[in-house]
Amino acid sequence: MDACKNHKPEEAIAYHYPEAVKWRRALHRCPQPSWLEFYATAFAAEKLSEWGYEVRMGRDVVAEDKLLLLPDKERLESEYARALKAGAKKKFLDPARGGFTGVVGLLNGDVPGPTVGFRFDIDSNEVTESSDNSHIPAREGFVSQNPGYAHMCGHDAHTATGLLLARYFSENRKKLKGRIKLIFQPNEENLSGADAMMEKGVTDDLDYLVGGHIGLALKNLGELSFNIHSFMALSRFEVTFTGRPSHSAARPDQGRNALLGACAAITNLYAIARHGLGVTRINVGFHQAGSTWNVIPDKAYFRMETRGVTDELNEYMVERSREVIEGAARMYGLSVEMKPAACCLTAENSPDMVAMAEKVARTLPSVKEIIPSAAFNASEDVTLMMEKVQKKGGKALFVMFGTPTYGGHHSSTFDLDENVIKNAAEFYAALYEEIIRR
Repeated sequence: MDACKNHKPEEAIAYHYPEAVKWRRALHRCPQPSWLEFYATAFAAEKLSEWGYEVRMGRDVVAEDKLLLLPDKERLESEYARALKAGAKKKFLDPARGGFTGVVGLLNGDVPGPTVGFRFDIDSNEVTESSDNSHIPAREGFVSQNPGYAHMCGHDAHTATGLLLARYFSENRKKLKGRIKLIFQPNEENLSGADAMMEKGVTDDLDYLVGGHIGLALKNLGELSFNIHSFMALSRFEVTFTGRPSHSAARPDQGRNALLGACAAITNLYAIARHGLGVTRINVGFHQAGSTWNVIPDKAYFRMETRGVTDELNEYMVERSREVIEGAARMYGLSVEMKPAACCLTAENSPDMVAMAEKVARTLPSVKEIIPSAAFNASEDVTLMMEKVQKKGGKALFVMFGTPTYGGHHSSTFDLDENVIKNAAEFYAALYEEIIRR
């Protein structure tokens, strides 16, 4: 709208903030998890198209061979139908059909300049949201309508932030220099969406990459932090043991028990010595084996992950895990496969981007405190994008935005102060203006 043109970023963003709250609540009502984010994909694509962006979707932005742990066809189709029923337009749903979720919006300025990318994750968690009246989404009528799925990490707010920023850029196109690239990424929770988009070249042309997350270690509205540490490198694997079935009473000696091999491996994975030079983690989150009472199990499957506060420490955990798993297979006469399912790296913000961000933050009334440093203490696949941009000579920044999170991330009662959407979009818009001034 003309009323928002040529205003300071915070004024223009504030004008559309009430709409952004509605967008966030619409997304919150219709959550879908990794590779199934049909509603969020179509929602973002429709808005971007309406505002004059070049919209890229489907196989143009997601590599088929990187669709790790893709849900089965029946689930893909049922979630597609769910999004359609919820009001998503078929025109913007069809490119994503089959799991090719996510969208990229491009907007070019009238004069040459850098290509600046902003990345926002769009997937939900597989959690059942509280319906208690004390929970604001339940009380105010925007609780999840999809049983077993809920936005319990704030990605609905991230998506709304991206759209609020998109609206600002579209109305202030004459201010732009070079190209804006808005990346709405699927599958952050399973940590393979970034890699799938990178494989299609989504980050290849970026001079700057900016992303962020609400909440986490910052619990007060108006807090910001740019010195983020303890991004944990991560490796995930699907592990399958294969043995030989036989009758458990008549001829147990002829069997090769895959369940025993998996159990031995799992027990000893937790016995790996933690590294003395930094934090490491290991977890087995799912295990399945056997079929009935009296048959020696010939198949066993589990999902595991390792983490380390540096790439080297994570690699130590991976190598020791491999030794344990292969040793268990030899012990029980089994074959074994370790199939990669996701990876993340450690990351550091570009120092001059941190300095620039601090300068910008000091000019914004919404910023109450710049926290000197903050620990992420988890893994994020945006680190893959950051590393790629930085290795090519570009610059990257990941920001933490403060907000209360009530029940806490991934809990059934997670919620946020929606003003963080406005705060984050204001910061991104002001940061962009500083980037193109240089």
